[in-house]
Amino acid sequence: MERFVFKRIKTRVTAILVLLGCFTVIAATADHSQVSVRASSSRTENRYTVVLDAGHGGMDSGAVGINGELEKNINLAVVRDLKDMLTLSGFNVVLTRDADVSIHDDGVTGTRDQKVSDMKNRLDIISRQGTNSLFISVHQNKFTQSEYFGAQIFYNENNPDNRMIAQIMQDNFKKIQPGNDRQIKLSGDELYLFKNTQIPAVLVECGFLSNPDDAAALSDAEYQRKVAYTIYNGIMTYMTSKPDAEGDDTAKSENSDMLQETVSSV
Repeated sequence: MERFVFKRIKTRVTAILVLLGCFTVIAATADHSQVSVRASSSRTENRYTVVLDAGHGGMDSGAVGINGELEKNINLAVVRDLKDMLTLSGFNVVLTRDADVSIHDDGVTGTRDQKVSDMKNRLDIISRQGTNSLFISVHQNKFTQSEYFGAQIFYNENNPDNRMIAQIMQDNFKKIQPGNDRQIKLSGDELYLFKNTQIPAVLVECGFLSNPDDAAALSDAEYQRKVAYTIYNGIMTYMTSKPDAEGDDTAKSENSDMLQETVSSV
């Protein structure tokens, strides 16, 4: 069943890749709630799930940029745009947070304990999804020296697809960030969510808030959409790079119908 479901998703994604130019306009102009409402009428059974994690939130601001930019806000903006693109493409999208909040348990006090609780609850959200899922965590980087810039993708070896996804994402970011020569990096046990996640997963550090140019760009709504689109395109490329399953005429027909729904909703 899983191979058949993935074939349906893959065929549909291949067709949707033809429409990538349309998504740039959609991402730039769509109201979040309106896109979600349009997508809610689409076919829902057996959809591939993408879990999107906007790092930090609430009392945890994450990195603070050179001009006071808060990482948590940039992460959430990118994730919301990415959610719209994926939802419109027929994916089931799950967010670990959709507001400026920490998702720690009620009654937990103290910053450290709240962060621990928050991480455990994020992991619980990821773990509730089936194997037909992908996990993307969005963050921003920071360093003591301001000259470092550019996106970098982190992965671990829990899933054999992780390295491939990371490389696809890194290559995509290099196309929108001239001079970015960063390489994908293997993470260690310090990344709790990734240490404990078995589905395909990568962490996307979109840029350095300690770099003036990166910080200014990442604070701009249009560039945030560009970053979201870059991640979206990476997900699409990954989906079409998966091993092919046997064809099925019924599935092809249903994929065509679903694609028509997407085009009509635009």
